[in-house]
Amino acid sequence: MSRHELKTIEYTQICQDDLVIALGFFDCLHMGHTKLIQSAKLLAFRNNTKCGVFTFDNNPFAILGRENCGQILNFEERLTRLNDLEVDYCIKATFDKEFSQLSPLEFLQKLVANKHIKGIVVGNDYTFGSKGEGNVELLSSWCVENSINLVIEPFAQDEGGKISSTRVRQLLCDGDLEQANLYLGQPYFIIGRVEHGKQRGRNIGFATANVAYPKDKLKIKSGVYYTRVLVDGVWLKAVTNVGDHPTFDDMNYNIESHILFYKNDLYGKKITIRFLQRIRDIKKFTSKEELADRISKDVSFALKSEL
Repeated sequence: MSRHELKTIEYTQICQDDLVIALGFFDCLHMGHTKLIQSAKLLAFRNNTKCGVFTFDNNPFAILGRENCGQILNFEERLTRLNDLEVDYCIKATFDKEFSQLSPLEFLQKLVANKHIKGIVVGNDYTFGSKGEGNVELLSSWCVENSINLVIEPFAQDEGGKISSTRVRQLLCDGDLEQANLYLGQPYFIIGRVEHGKQRGRNIGFATANVAYPKDKLKIKSGVYYTRVLVDGVWLKAVTNVGDHPTFDDMNYNIESHILFYKNDLYGKKITIRFLQRIRDIKKFTSKEELADRISKDVSFALKSEL
């Protein structure tokens, strides 16, 4: 059986396939987002069409003057997730000043101009167009006029209210990885390229794969995490430090993963790191020996974990 392969196209690009499209930002693909996507996949199946998901290939928050609001999943990571969900098309747009000034109808007209759209799926609080002036009532009327099937899904919620990207972002910043992963429907993850570090881990017996923290990513709470790292198609247990390195007076915020029982060279390779449990805060140790002893305990935690 061949592996599913997601196709990526610009939102104004020609597409010959009939499509059902889920509209939204889909910045982290939490369980509310995946609910919409599954609804779009079902509608596409019933209408014998392909399923597409609309998203942005950059960080809209930066354009809106919220540079400190990083993405939970950046575009590359969202593509990985969409492919795992077996979506046929990612319809992408760049959120810039020109895009932000499109009226709701201009956005819809550009979206359908070069495509055969048979259905649209949105959440019941979906807004679009300049200043979010478009809503589901306007979209519903437009879909009737253009003979497009519209499905409006109620948003996913729990006792705390709507499950939203804002809530997931706060959980990750607070270090509540367990609840964040529950809302995400899978472990939070980061994709990055391994670069040369300062060999400090190797010198105390715990070599690490060092990854620069992606600039467009939300900075999760610093700490030591139990993770799994995808290496050559296999998920290997690891202990990952996210943040700075006070024992060495190094305040550089990055990611260092000690992959258990792995000795090969990873320099220059892209790896995926899944965050499964938060073990502890980062602290400054009085010596390298004390640090090595603490890392040994972290490794033991990872070895015993059943996740």
